[in-house]
Amino acid sequence: MKENIGIVLIHGAGLGNYIWSETMKHFKEPILPISFPNREVGDKANAKLLFVDYLNAAIEQIDNLAADRFIIVAHSIGGCIGLKISDHYKERVLSFIAISAILPKNGKSFTSCFPMPQKFILPIILKLFGTKPPQKVIKEELCNDLEISQSKEVIERFSPESIKLYTTKIHYGSLPKNTLFIKLSNDKSVSQNMQNKMIENLNCKEVVELNSGHLPMLGKPKQLVEIINNYLNKTEIYL
Repeated sequence: MKENIGIVLIHGAGLGNYIWSETMKHFKEPILPISFPNREVGDKANAKLLFVDYLNAAIEQIDNLAADRFIIVAHSIGGCIGLKISDHYKERVLSFIAISAILPKNGKSFTSCFPMPQKFILPIILKLFGTKPPQKVIKEELCNDLEISQSKEVIERFSPESIKLYTTKIHYGSLPKNTLFIKLSNDKSVSQNMQNKMIENLNCKEVVELNSGHLPMLGKPKQLVEIINNYLNKTEIYL
């Protein structure tokens, strides 16, 4: 009997599963767009959440996915959750695809991935000023190549995360197999140098560059899905 293969999509900080709406139209597999807790319900809603609360929310959603095995597609800080999910499910994960994702080394946190002195300053900034950037920063870093209507939606629907999502040290037994890193050449949020570092952290042998800002699932959904499908077909994931 042929296996039922699904795709799990993990969005980045401040966003919601709505960012995948166009992308999902171009997949033929069962799709699960994970949603982090408490989207769009107020600036303080996530203040007391722990990293494990995000993880457990994702696991609960995946446990209801009608698929024998699945592919993880992780974007931005979603890479931190994605690494833990891959470790949790192990045998069910066929492939791990990172889209300009933050991928800490075992025992390290999101903030550890930044260069000096940012890795030490960032937790202090988050504690003092919160995890919701000014609208201008969201527009310039996340939406630099999006249409005006798309930028407006991202800004209006931005949900502040718990500081623990950024500062918790992440432990996992092994790196996922069959990995692809989609490097975004016009990303104003995650620099080219940082993306290169994340490729090393993932020990990723396959890298494809896409001329896109930080949110290709909104700006270039067809091109994004084409890259993913080409990789899955080439690596014979479905055989």
